[in-house]
Amino acid sequence: MIRAAIRQLAATLASLLLIGGAAAAADAPPAPATPPASAAPARRELNVVPIAGGDSDVGIGFGEVSDWAGLAPGPPSLVPGALPYRWRLESEAFITFKTQNDAFIVPFQDYSLLLTVPNFTARKRMRLDIRGSYTDEATLKYYGIGNASTLPPASVNIRDTEYARIHPTLSVEARFNLAPAWFLQLGNLYTYNRLTVRPGTLLAADQVGGSPDVRAVIGDFNPHGVDLLEVGIEYDSRDNETVTHRGMFHELKARVSPQVPGWLPYGYQQLDATFRFYVTPVPRWLSLSWRLVGDVLFGAPPFYELARFDETPAIGGGKAVRGVPAQRYYGKVKVFENLEARSELLPFHVKKKLLVLGVAAFLDAGRVWTEISQAHPELDGGGLGIKYGVGGGLRLQEGQTFVVRADIAWSPDATPIGAYFAAGEIF
Repeated sequence: MIRAAIRQLAATLASLLLIGGAAAAADAPPAPATPPASAAPARRELNVVPIAGGDSDVGIGFGEVSDWAGLAPGPPSLVPGALPYRWRLESEAFITFKTQNDAFIVPFQDYSLLLTVPNFTARKRMRLDIRGSYTDEATLKYYGIGNASTLPPASVNIRDTEYARIHPTLSVEARFNLAPAWFLQLGNLYTYNRLTVRPGTLLAADQVGGSPDVRAVIGDFNPHGVDLLEVGIEYDSRDNETVTHRGMFHELKARVSPQVPGWLPYGYQQLDATFRFYVTPVPRWLSLSWRLVGDVLFGAPPFYELARFDETPAIGGGKAVRGVPAQRYYGKVKVFENLEARSELLPFHVKKKLLVLGVAAFLDAGRVWTEISQAHPELDGGGLGIKYGVGGGLRLQEGQTFVVRADIAWSPDATPIGAYFAAGEIF
């Protein structure tokens, strides 16, 4: 009876296989094609996939992921990382909905186009990505600066903890294959930002009446541009990018934002280090994954970057410390880890397609500091000050190229729990 119930649950999840968070779904690599042995004329392919997903921070939404690709003729390249297409144009559209104060709101919208040329040079050792996007985040949270920031009284309207940010972005990134498993990444990201901060919100109050250190960090809310020059080195020995059982994936990245009066008002630097380890002590039944992330900002970044790493929420949200609400903690220094144990329980077929139902348990933890150059015990508190979330979830896997995850996490910061539904593993 229990096994029948599990199979019924698996079949239900299977109907949602092509559903997931827009950003993660876009990251899932295409299934490798098997071209004919002899050279053939170039072909083009069009795919359109509806998606749905969301979490307890931004609500539930839907959208689409589509791609138009020029397939490469002949046998696939032997260069590591080469893909079975000459170019690929991918589109994303995603919008979420939520009720707040008995009203229907749209917390999040994201639309993008991505052009990828995997073998841009004659030696086929350079990958080029050009991406344009438009993102509207209407319910970003702010509770204060530092690791010791506290929630306001329950009598404070939730709208008074929020601000909005619209930010179209154009990015150009090149990835060079230096040696087996080693890559160099160069890029540039330009973002135009427009903030909406209502009078009477916690953010507006801190800008005017906060301590000198807090006012210096927040700055002003004028429309502005940010241009980031990026260089990074990567080591990638994973056995599979999507369903990883063994290997490592490490990244060291530096970004510089030049200051140009009247155009680029924020001059700052950013250093990121990410380490990922994957082992499988018991094939199929137990895989362990661990990620450690450090993010440090120097100079005078815009305040919203203090709650983010790699363009996503840091200490909180569905891609970092689950259970902690997104944008809960702001600081120029962020360190967090994710430890997951995954098990593949039940292989089954739906219309001749092999799927695997699995489970996962996880522990996420992290901390922020206001800045690295000076201690701020009045903002960051004392002791360890660790923020954490514990939980588990289900995984539904199709082959080696696609995973849907549904996670529930509890944290002392949760209200009352965090729930996340997306495509792809968290790391």
